Amino acid sequence: MKLNSDKGVFVIGDIHGMYDEFEEMLSYWNRSKEQLVLIGDLMDRGYDSRQVLEKVWFLEKEYQAIVIRGNHESMLLNFLRSPYNFFNHYVINGGVTTLSQLLTINEEEIRRSDSRRYARLIKQRYPKLESWLRSLPYYIEYGNFIIVHAGIDLSLNDWRDTSDHDFMWLRDRFHHAENTTGKQIIFGHTPTMVLNQNFNNSKVWRYDRKWGIDGGLVFGGQLHGLSLSPNAVRDIHSVKIMEGR
Repeated sequence: MKLNSDKGVFVIGDIHGMYDEFEEMLSYWNRSKEQLVLIGDLMDRGYDSRQVLEKVWFLEKEYQAIVIRGNHESMLLNFLRSPYNFFNHYVINGGVTTLSQLLTINEEEIRRSDSRRYARLIKQRYPKLESWLRSLPYYIEYGNFIIVHAGIDLSLNDWRDTSDHDFMWLRDRFHHAENTTGKQIIFGHTPTMVLNQNFNNSKVWRYDRKWGIDGGLVFGGQLHGLSLSPNAVRDIHSVKIMEGR
């Protein structure tokens, strides 16, 4: 998917259900001059995935916001398609919080009950959710930037041939490979504390024209947002976890 270069872009890192911090980050976004792009992993682990999703759907409708497909969107989609096969994988990756919040059912009850029942309930209450998850793009091209959830396969002649799985799940093989694309790559997925090799350092990671912007907010880090022009990162915004979270 390619974006028009006539406007700037404001891209936000992994939110993971942290609604208040997401709202604060949106205060830095210039609605009239910037296209809003969310890098994926909107839900799971955090305290209000339902409200994050509802806010995102509003932003899509009113401002044509774009959401890139992350591995957590993929896990939720897999669960809805085949709950028996994918329930355990989704739950151990933080999905039980989202199921609980979407259905207002206790997490422990969800863990010990029939997964197929909960998939049916979610489809009934959120009839557009499954088709919306299927519609999300794996990456965006904008000016001199590639924006993707996890990374791209830099061993390929054409990075666009990266597998769908790798767009959402890549880590070290992308982080350590030489960037030969001629472009700058913005990605999330791997918390910057890991990339910076310091749990106390959740700042944006920069290396070889790669920008890691998952500040690990849900783990006590930060939420990052970048203001882009077609050829440069104009500004970096960061929101720390709210007190009491």
